Amino acid sequence: MAGAPPFRDPTETSFAWGFAAVTRKGWSADESLMTWTDHQFDPAQLITVHHTLDFTGSDATDYRDVVRAVYEFHASPDHGGRGWGDIGYHLIIDPNGVVYAGRDTGDSAPIFRPGAVLRPGVDVVEAGHVYNANPGNIGICLIGNFDVTQPTTAAVVALRDVLGTLCTGLGLNPLTQVHYVNPSTGLAVDMPAISGHRDWSDIAGLTECPGEHLYNCLPLLRAAALQPFGC
Repeated sequence: MAGAPPFRDPTETSFAWGFAAVTRKGWSADESLMTWTDHQFDPAQLITVHHTLDFTGSDATDYRDVVRAVYEFHASPDHGGRGWGDIGYHLIIDPNGVVYAGRDTGDSAPIFRPGAVLRPGVDVVEAGHVYNANPGNIGICLIGNFDVTQPTTAAVVALRDVLGTLCTGLGLNPLTQVHYVNPSTGLAVDMPAISGHRDWSDIAGLTECPGEHLYNCLPLLRAAALQPFGC
């Protein structure tokens, strides 16, 4: 797959959690589309991995265009969009391994409550990536359709690094199951600390996300994320 080259112009980036993430300002999010302004925060419990599926970026000249397209599709009801008021994921990773801030937190740093410290139980902003199981669930999405293609090495390495950093900070052992509880509904279920979206099919509806090729990488990614955890 021909891909967009890495961008070289200066771009606003957050280093809040130990990895670089292009901020929403850095990828030029149209904040007039952002109507999910009632931010909800709950203690982080686990992480779920996704792929963008229809937004493959195969014809992109700049992957920031793909991030904006996903955002517009999720946020706005126009042209068949979801109308959720914001992007559904906390982080997006492009085929060059660049990480982008997703869901608005009220701050330039992604994922967590403004001013937070990365530690076990830190409050994560509620996003919209696993139906019925969004509170406390960190959503990371790779650009591509991994039912039909392999994720790039750069994207997998970036995902590995992000997972390792988050698991270490959150005190999550990536090889274990987590007893996830939705604090809003009381739904309780045991899930891998690093899940694929399809692992939630019984709760969220049938899906093949994050695609067979990326899903098959998750055991190795869990093992790799264990190293910075210190085990």
